[in-house]
Amino acid sequence: MIENYFKTAPISFTIIFLSAFFFNTNAQTVKVSSNPNAWDTMGVTPVQETYKGKECLLIKSGAIIVKGANLRDGIIEADICFPKQRSFPGFAVRMQDLKDFENFYLRPHQSGNPDAAQYIPIFNGMDAWQLYYGEGYSGKFNYKFDEWQHIKINVHGLKAEFYIDDTPVIKVKELLRPWQAGKIVVISGGAPLRIANMQYTIEEGAPPTPMPTPANGTGGLITQWKVSNAVDRSLFEKQYQLTPAIKKKLSWTIQRSEPSGTINLARFGSWSDTTNTIVAKLIIESASEQVKGLSFGFSDFVTVYLNGKAIYNGADNFMSRDYRFLGTIGFFDKLFLPLKKGSNELWFVVSENFGGWGVKAKFENMDKISLR
Repeated sequence: MIENYFKTAPISFTIIFLSAFFFNTNAQTVKVSSNPNAWDTMGVTPVQETYKGKECLLIKSGAIIVKGANLRDGIIEADICFPKQRSFPGFAVRMQDLKDFENFYLRPHQSGNPDAAQYIPIFNGMDAWQLYYGEGYSGKFNYKFDEWQHIKINVHGLKAEFYIDDTPVIKVKELLRPWQAGKIVVISGGAPLRIANMQYTIEEGAPPTPMPTPANGTGGLITQWKVSNAVDRSLFEKQYQLTPAIKKKLSWTIQRSEPSGTINLARFGSWSDTTNTIVAKLIIESASEQVKGLSFGFSDFVTVYLNGKAIYNGADNFMSRDYRFLGTIGFFDKLFLPLKKGSNELWFVVSENFGGWGVKAKFENMDKISLR
């Protein structure tokens, strides 16, 4: 979970966060000193030093916050330097608290690969990279190790561009968290990180228009679900038929998916060892008895029930198939649903372990069915 980024952070972060905010309507660039006093250090001990010609801070672990910065739209720039080892150095932007922010980070161990850099939204502390990958979320770059590289993040409305050494690496089509100002945080990501020449520019931006989510059932895509509260996965273990006792433990809200059809379940519940499962439910009205194909994806584990009976169980968690398997979500699985005439109730019981908590589904066609 995302708390691993901040494992040295004290509880007093909330007090720090609620302190006076900085706001500048003239779009003035603010240069941040390499003196630790210019940062809220969250319990870590950054070291001020000179490294390869630059005054910098060395962060051996954890994360540090730019004091006074409260950015919604604008530009963030810095020079960073990191070793050749597995780590996830980066920047939290528009941070509301330790569990809610936009995250831009690097994967040094994936240098030259299509996922060498990554954008993900963080909801309720869930690091959901398995739900967000490919164009608009990840990008390719060949890193220079133990050398300075320039980072630039331009956030405006619900869009962003992520540059490394002036090369555009990720163009984010839609930032998925709300358009609101927040803190700027530098994250070491599991290995020593040096940062120099940190600066930011706050800009006034016009209220953005979110990308529209298609109406439920458009092209077969499911974009509206009934979503349960979070429960323990054990509630469904060896349960081949839904019982009144199971149903009694669930409450429901109607929720929309993202435009892609993915519904990030971490938006609606906080993960823990005992709240690791959420149900996404759909009511299908069928004009006749028929079999209907449904493609779907999930992260990490799922049991599917149709009209109260278990019809599928699967695992797509990280490295569950082989050491290269990432567990990313997509329309990779397919069911042929034996629908009865009238109302049919479809449940996706989705459990999370690591890397993203979500589901998506799409009918092969909408002939003689409707959704509610």
